[in-house]
Amino acid sequence: MKILFVVSSSELGYWLAELTHPYWHLAERGHEIDFASPRGGTLKFDSTSDSYSEKSWEANDLVSKRFLSDKSLLDRVNASIALADVNPQIYDVVGGGGAAVDLFPNSELAKILDHFWNESKFIGAICHGAIALANNPEHAAGKTATGFSRNEDRQVEDLYGGDFIPNFPQPVMKRAGIKFVHTSPWNSKVVVDGKLITAQNQQSASDYAIAFTHLLSESNPVLTV
Repeated sequence: MKILFVVSSSELGYWLAELTHPYWHLAERGHEIDFASPRGGTLKFDSTSDSYSEKSWEANDLVSKRFLSDKSLLDRVNASIALADVNPQIYDVVGGGGAAVDLFPNSELAKILDHFWNESKFIGAICHGAIALANNPEHAAGKTATGFSRNEDRQVEDLYGGDFIPNFPQPVMKRAGIKFVHTSPWNSKVVVDGKLITAQNQQSASDYAIAFTHLLSESNPVLTV
């Protein structure tokens, strides 16, 4: 399948694990992946998600370390397609990751997602990127989904201030009619509703990626007896 990763162009930066873990799990199964962003071009990642940084929150993230060591992968991310130039018809899946700064409200992303909803294609979103679903309330209303919870954002506000992002996923998604569910802060949660898959936070990145690959293949290798 051909998959489009939509990543924030915000100066806040995207969280590495939310990109690297899904990329690894999907690419190793032969899926073709392109990267897009609101502005296109070079994308910044949050320095605290850098496994090599002294201030890293994820010093043991071996997947991100491997990704960062491959210049060809970084070059591909930093040649992201501008959303205005994306042709959604050539993709089977769209997945979002990034801060709730420039992915909502976003009319260009709304057009892309509208195509995916109308054509019953797969849609995935993780952490703050789940707020992008609210661009299309006519499609998303009634769906069950998760994303970065308001309780988690309150804890992040203690570090970055009360206005570090203009919109918070949980209230915005609820106003769009989405049935928002979540677990306790910093624990993993993944929700699948038909062809929509969402994950709560960076701790969910691998669980999200694995569940996504199972959803795309319509199979689960785990046998319960």
